[in-house]
Amino acid sequence: MATNWSTTEAHCNHQVDFTPRLQDHDNFIPAKSKHTPAYHMLHTTIMDYHQHAKYHLKLATIMRNHNQFKASLILCDWALASMIKALYIYKYHSIHPPKELTMNVILPLVHTDTEPGLDIALFIGTMQHISSLADYPHDQPLELNNIEKLLQRTEEILDELATRLKDDSSE
Repeated sequence: MATNWSTTEAHCNHQVDFTPRLQDHDNFIPAKSKHTPAYHMLHTTIMDYHQHAKYHLKLATIMRNHNQFKASLILCDWALASMIKALYIYKYHSIHPPKELTMNVILPLVHTDTEPGLDIALFIGTMQHISSLADYPHDQPLELNNIEKLLQRTEEILDELATRLKDDSSE
């Protein structure tokens, strides 16, 4: 018999942190050479978070297909958070991104000189808020059409942010 998981419980327990911990350092600046262990660790961690984001988006689609709309929203939020952590690691050369992703953390990561990131930051903040709600009012059920739009926008943002990682990793 299938167990019915509480999405709130699952949401609270999603704090997966697979980054390696250094004993004496919270942060480090990797050497510029791509052949150093520090660079390899940094690059691997970025790619792990990127893969994590793609995995969550696939799971969100599966949950949507099974009419598990709340779970789908939570997974979209997790996907966005993983991508933001990948960008944080790249930009600040720290393998320990913050657990709390506030607007003060998100906006400098998504905003560039050529791409204003306010719309992306607001979308991420909105997804954080929606996914953190324990229950929706019964008079306002989640609709498939709205979930489709949120999933599509999440995928667009992940693709856009992933291109920044690809552009950056070629340096």
